[in-house]
Amino acid sequence: MNKWEHIKQYQHFGAYVFMALPNQKHNGVAGGYHNSFNSGDELQTWLTKHPDYQNGNIGIDLSKSNLVVVDIDKHKHNGLKSIGAWFKAHTINPETIQDTYVERTATGGLHAFYLIPNGKIKPKNVINVINGVDVLSDTAITVAPSVIDDEQYRAITPFETIQQAPEWVYKLSEYQNNTNTPSNQRKSRYTNLERWLMVKNGFEMGQRNDQAMSLAGYLFALDVDASSIYDILQITNERSNEPLPERELTAIYMSARKREERKRVRINSYGRD
Repeated sequence: MNKWEHIKQYQHFGAYVFMALPNQKHNGVAGGYHNSFNSGDELQTWLTKHPDYQNGNIGIDLSKSNLVVVDIDKHKHNGLKSIGAWFKAHTINPETIQDTYVERTATGGLHAFYLIPNGKIKPKNVINVINGVDVLSDTAITVAPSVIDDEQYRAITPFETIQQAPEWVYKLSEYQNNTNTPSNQRKSRYTNLERWLMVKNGFEMGQRNDQAMSLAGYLFALDVDASSIYDILQITNERSNEPLPERELTAIYMSARKREERKRVRINSYGRD
C-alpha cells in the first residue's frame, strides 16, 4: 500500500491528515499540525502551495479527528511491561490491544488506534499516564508509512480491525494512582462540551479562574484568532453571575497565551513518536 492509499483510509475513518517534511515529524508552516485535512482534494491543494512536503511523512491531527491513540513506548521506557501490569491489575485481557488497528513506530513502540463514536466525548489526552504509556486525543502523531532515520512506521494488524474505544481506554486516561505523575499536577477538569456551556452560561462561582483558563487554552489549541479568544472570554465573563474583574481576566488570557505558545514550539519542533 502506498502513501496515498494510507491517507485515503485514514481520512475515510474521520482522520485529519497533515504532511511533515521528509524524515521529520512536524509541519513547519504557520499553524503546524493543524494544517490538516479530512479531504484528499484539500490536502492536495495544500501540497501544491507547499511542494517541499509532497514527498514527506504523514501525521494525524488528533485534536480534529474522531480518534484516540494509546501510545506504548519501547524506546525510553518499557511501556509494554507497564500496560501489561495495568491490565493485570484491572483484570483486563492483555491481548485486547491486538483487537484493533496497531502500528509499530520508528523507535519500536506501538500505536493502538480507536474510533470515537459520534456524540461521545473523547478520553483525556494524558502523557505518561503510566510509565511509558500515553493516551493521545488532542495532539499530533506520525503514522505509517512515514520514515524517520531509515526506520519505518508500519501496520502490524489490518486497518479494517480498528475498534471503537473500549471502556478501559477511558479508565486508563482517568487513572489516578500513577506514581510517575506528582499528585498535585494540574489536569484538565473540563470536557469540550462543558467549555462551550461556559460560553453559553458564563463562569461558575468558585471555578471562574479555572474555567476561564481552561476555555482560553482550549480555544488557543483550536487555532482561534488571539483577539477573538479574548472577545469570547469577555462575552463569557459578562454572562457570569459575578464576572471576574477585567484585569484578572486579562491576566488569565495572557497566561494561557504564553503557555500555548511554549507548547506549540515544543510540538512543532519534536512532534510525537
